[in-house]
Amino acid sequence: MKCIILCAGYATRMFPLTKNKAKALLKINDKCVLDLIWENIKKSTDLIDELILVSNNLFYQDFINWKKKQKNNNKIKIINDGTNNVEESLGAISDLMLALDIEKIDDDVLIMAGDNILDFSLDYVFKEFANSSNSYILYYEENDLKKLRKTGVLQIDENNQALAMEEKPKNPKSNYAVPPFYFIKKKDLNLILKLFNNKKIDSMGEIIVNLIKTTTIKAIKMKGKRIDIGSLEEYNNILKNIDKVTIK
Repeated sequence: MKCIILCAGYATRMFPLTKNKAKALLKINDKCVLDLIWENIKKSTDLIDELILVSNNLFYQDFINWKKKQKNNNKIKIINDGTNNVEESLGAISDLMLALDIEKIDDDVLIMAGDNILDFSLDYVFKEFANSSNSYILYYEENDLKKLRKTGVLQIDENNQALAMEEKPKNPKSNYAVPPFYFIKKKDLNLILKLFNNKKIDSMGEIIVNLIKTTTIKAIKMKGKRIDIGSLEEYNNILKNIDKVTIK
C-alpha cells in the first residue's frame, strides 16, 4: 500500500508565514506538521511500504532535506510538480494524477493533504480497510455551519455506505464533515484515473464526490479530532495548545 501526501499548495491564506516555507514544514515545537502526519501513519500500520510526497518547485529542496532526516528514506519519494507560484499551481487532483503517472502506481493508496494533524491513531481504519473490498473515508460530526460550508459534507445510510457528498455546500444536508484522508482500493484508483484524466481541479473532495457515484465507498467515524492548519489563527492556536496534540 502506498501513501500519497499532497504538499504542492502555496497556502496564500497564511502569508507571510508561508511565503518562504511550505505549510507542511511549519514547526510545531521540535517537529513540523509533516513529521506529525507521517509518524501517526507509521505508528498506525505496517501496511504502508512507500511514501510519495508531491511538492512544488519552490519548496522541493526543503522536502528533499526533510527526507534526508527520515529513517528508511529509500522508501520515500519526493515529486516536483514544476510550479513556482500560485498562478502556476496545478491543483490537488492534478498533482495526484502526476504522482500516479510518474510512479505507475498499481496498489491500494492512502491519499492525504499535508496540512491536517490527527490526535488519534488510524490503526482501526487500516484494519477495517485491509479486511474489506471497499474504499473508505473518514467523517466526524461538525455542528458549526460556517465550518461545514468549508469542507466536504457526507450523507450515509444505516450501513455506513456513502450515498453522496457535496464540497463546501451552502446548505449542508447533514453535519458529517469529511477530512482529506482517503483510503482507496486499487480497483477504485483506476476509476480515479479515468474520471480525472487531463482535468485541472484543485479540490481533493471532488475525488470522493465522483467516486461515490461509480463505486461503493464506506464511511467510518473518527475517534478523535482533526486539526486543520488553514489559517494563521489556527496555526497559532495549535502552538498555544501543543500539549493537546498527542495521538491517543
